[in-house]
Amino acid sequence: MITLLQLRKCPWSAAVRQTLANVDQDYGVVQVPYDRSLRHQVVELTGQDKTPVLIDGDTVIWESRRIVAYLYETYGDRRQHERAQEIRQELRTPIVTS
Repeated sequence: MITLLQLRKCPWSAAVRQTLANVDQDYGVVQVPYDRSLRHQVVELTGQDKTPVLIDGDTVIWESRRIVAYLYETYGDRRQHERAQEIRQELRTPIVTS
């Protein structure tokens, strides 16, 4: 099961939620505290305190564009795979940290 750690009104979290809908994936949501000093789970998983964070099995990804690329690459159709490759080129860093 995919889990999204998010802030409800965060635009980057909204982008990830839309991508999850685009690739037709069910997911659970964990609302994280607005106060970054209280985001212990996020820090424990990623070493930083920003949202969104996506957990897919043993895979943990943070930063919305990396999450979008991962979802399109993992669950998307041919067009979405192509978009994932474009995002990867733009980022020039690995998408997934396990």
